[in-house]
Amino acid sequence: MHEFPLVLFTLLMQGAVGVMLMLCLTAGLMPRSGQATLVTRPALLGVGIAAGLGLIASTLHLGYPLNAFNALRHLSSSWLSREIALAGVFMALLGLSFLMMMMKRRAPWPLLWLVTLAGLADIIAMASIYCHASVTTWQHVNTWAMFLGSVVLIGSALTLLRLACRPVLNTQTTQALSRRLSLLALTAVLIRLLIQPAYYHFLAHAVVPVTFPLQSLAAFDASAGLRLAGWCCSAGGALLLMVNLTRPHGPRSGQTTGCLLLLLGELLLRLAFFSIDV
Repeated sequence: MHEFPLVLFTLLMQGAVGVMLMLCLTAGLMPRSGQATLVTRPALLGVGIAAGLGLIASTLHLGYPLNAFNALRHLSSSWLSREIALAGVFMALLGLSFLMMMMKRRAPWPLLWLVTLAGLADIIAMASIYCHASVTTWQHVNTWAMFLGSVVLIGSALTLLRLACRPVLNTQTTQALSRRLSLLALTAVLIRLLIQPAYYHFLAHAVVPVTFPLQSLAAFDASAGLRLAGWCCSAGGALLLMVNLTRPHGPRSGQTTGCLLLLLGELLLRLAFFSIDV
């Protein structure tokens, strides 16, 4: 699949931003209650590595990667230019946060929130690139829902996996965080599913330019099996997380399996998203 670098780029960047968002949402109240924070040097380093690998993957899609900087010339009119600039701001602020963590063993919460907001702005610009492209299957609010939903789902899944594999908090706090993250994941899945009827109605009445070379609607139909598998994994993972909440003292295998299903669902749905040619 010639679009696979874009699959890696979008998922890695959205995952990096998602983890930052979850760190801010779940760990921000802990210092006041004397709990250990989830924001650590390994966590910030992992976010930076994921974002860096995503940016490297994005250059593999270009015929001449060294010409990527030329896209910055059109900030006022190009969503691609804005996305590249915002990605740079996100990486710079993330690097500053990691440096402060190295020097002072903590990073200010306003700075961490600034990193997260820059990342979210980058994801919005990323989604706008595709929504304003000439591919019919991308020209809908569903594109923003899928990309921003990936931020929440990947971020919550990875944070839950971290809690399951290596708890750093007491049992009561861990359960409270797991409940919040699981509800966020379920909400993201439900919002996406609620958008699907309007999305299919849009595609049913879409007019494709005759001169457009890619068979986007035909490819959409051809990837129905892949898309269905992705939705099943996503919905099944969210349901497993909710079931696991009813058994707070049970094994963590349900939570781990649910997270892995969410991540697999994101990969399958993103592959289907970029299947635009047959």
